[in-house]
Amino acid sequence: MYAIEKKFEIEMKLKKEMSNMAELKAAASRSSALAGDVCNVLGACEQRLQQLETAVLPLYGDTARLQHIHHNMERTVKALDHVINYYMVSRELADLVQAGPHTSSTDTLNIYLEALDKLAEAQNYFNKNNPQSVELENINQLYNTGVLKLETAFEELLNRNTRPLSPTTLMDMIALEEDSSVDSVSVSGSAPSSCGAAQAADTLRAAAAWLGAAGRPPQQALLTARAPAARQALNAFKDHLKARSVPHDPIMRAKNLLHRSDSTTKKTSKIQKVIEKRANKIIQKASQTLENSTGLALGPRRSVSEAYTEESYEALEEWEAMLAGSVAAALAKLARHEQRALLGLVPLPRLPQLLAQILHECFATLHQDVERACQRSRRACARSSCGASACWALLARLQRLQPDVARALAPAEPTVYTSIVNNCHMHCLKSLEEWVSGLRSDTFAGAVDGTVHQLAVAALAHCHTLARHLQTIGPALGTEPAYARAAAALPAPDRGAALLGLYVRKVLAQLNLVLRNKSEQYPDALKAIFLLNNTLYLLQGLQRSGLVEVLMTVEPDCEATYRDMIHEYKNNYLQSWNKLLAHTVLEEAPPAKLRDRDRQILKDKFASFNREWEECTKAQRSYSVPDPELREALKRDNKETILPPYTKFYDTYGSLPFSKNPDKYVKYSPVQVTIHFCY
Repeated sequence: MYAIEKKFEIEMKLKKEMSNMAELKAAASRSSALAGDVCNVLGACEQRLQQLETAVLPLYGDTARLQHIHHNMERTVKALDHVINYYMVSRELADLVQAGPHTSSTDTLNIYLEALDKLAEAQNYFNKNNPQSVELENINQLYNTGVLKLETAFEELLNRNTRPLSPTTLMDMIALEEDSSVDSVSVSGSAPSSCGAAQAADTLRAAAAWLGAAGRPPQQALLTARAPAARQALNAFKDHLKARSVPHDPIMRAKNLLHRSDSTTKKTSKIQKVIEKRANKIIQKASQTLENSTGLALGPRRSVSEAYTEESYEALEEWEAMLAGSVAAALAKLARHEQRALLGLVPLPRLPQLLAQILHECFATLHQDVERACQRSRRACARSSCGASACWALLARLQRLQPDVARALAPAEPTVYTSIVNNCHMHCLKSLEEWVSGLRSDTFAGAVDGTVHQLAVAALAHCHTLARHLQTIGPALGTEPAYARAAAALPAPDRGAALLGLYVRKVLAQLNLVLRNKSEQYPDALKAIFLLNNTLYLLQGLQRSGLVEVLMTVEPDCEATYRDMIHEYKNNYLQSWNKLLAHTVLEEAPPAKLRDRDRQILKDKFASFNREWEECTKAQRSYSVPDPELREALKRDNKETILPPYTKFYDTYGSLPFSKNPDKYVKYSPVQVTIHFCY
């Protein structure tokens, strides 16, 4: 039963598969028929496309040829129009060029510049294609006329807008240490503060740019306009400084009066002489009264004219140096201003050369002022004046301004300014040795009262002023071989202070030698007072000014040396009383009963003591000891030196009956001697 079912199932499957095979064969037959039909259709299409291509290709060639012909025709028309414009440009632009440029604004100027550009383009065309054309001559003539008119208009606009910087503007720029008044490019004397000035600056830049591109940069026009303006600004600045100094400075007024020769000045000179004569008499009378009452002196009496002349010289030296330094500062600001004013007006590679030409006369003025100040300072050195160090202040200011000048003249090197600084440096170094030589050649004698000599005052002031410029004088002295070798042998950490200390030691050594030579004019007591006053003054001045620390870098025992000298001079002064004290000593004591010879010896001793005492007190009453502590110390030492031996002599022999008139010989008691030293 199972086998029958299985057989039936297989037979059904076989029928189904045979039915499927028949359907597949029918489908394959239909597909083959369709494929044949499609191939027939495609073959027909291909044949028709070949026929179409054969018909269209000649048409494409004809179209391309027609397009090329059309393009050539358009190019020809454009070229003809372009060439025709070159032939017509001189006629079209003649009136515009002949009228000249309008510089009221950049827009109106650009119209003129565009016309010149068209003429330049036409020039290039004819020079390349038809150099023999008559039209080229017309274009050249019109172009040259236009360029000349543009240059003329540029010069006129430049002159209208170029003004020298005012002295007050320069002073403000120096005081502020910044060029705040010309932050934007300007060709006027000050920064453009209005729309019109700004438009003029833009117009100038546009015209200058076109001229520069055309190979005709307006350097000469700028030089002609800017150089006088820079020179006038600097000269006006100098005149302003002089005018401001004269009304407020009595010394400068005196200088002006000395150089005037009118009748009013002559009358004033006569009146001034009378006043000076009376003033000198009053001072002399007052000093004599003070001497008689206190034993002190007012010091050396110079006439009013002599003192005023010396102060005038010192003030003039400082003023000349200040003027030269101010001119240098003004020139640095002026150079920066000119640099900014020229930016955009000339090509950058030509800017340094033009700027140097514009400032040439300004640098020449600065050179003259620096040379004049240095020469005056060196003349002051020859007479060892207090104002001899003014050139060092000038050198310090010139060196501080050197970076500003270098920035203003960049990228060129500031060779002219550097030569001015080097020249001042040379004068300063020479002035140091000339000051020492001036000490040796000084012919002024010391004061009659033995007070501090003017050389000591000048030397201390000179060294103190140099110490203010240690950062300048140190490197300067380092360039001298002798000072460099001496400083190298010292263990001082501060080389600049060591170099200055070497020079200060040289000055003080020469000063001590000169003072010793000048002290030979005095008697022994006054000689010691003179040396004592000057030595103490120098020591106190060195301590007070801080120069002793500088000097100790090269001479560690300098302070002790000065104190030893003061002690020595004190002893020398006290030894001047030995002649007086010799009259208080007897070779042998007189007997109880005085003989005539003994009486005569006592009379001679007392009489000699009185005479010597009166002479000494009269002489020393005119001595001057300005320092109060030293004066009191000398009084105390005098009492300790004189009073004990005289008291003993007085107590021993003053009451003896060696004379019928003892008051004639015993004039001064120990109390009276003590009272004398109290004044």
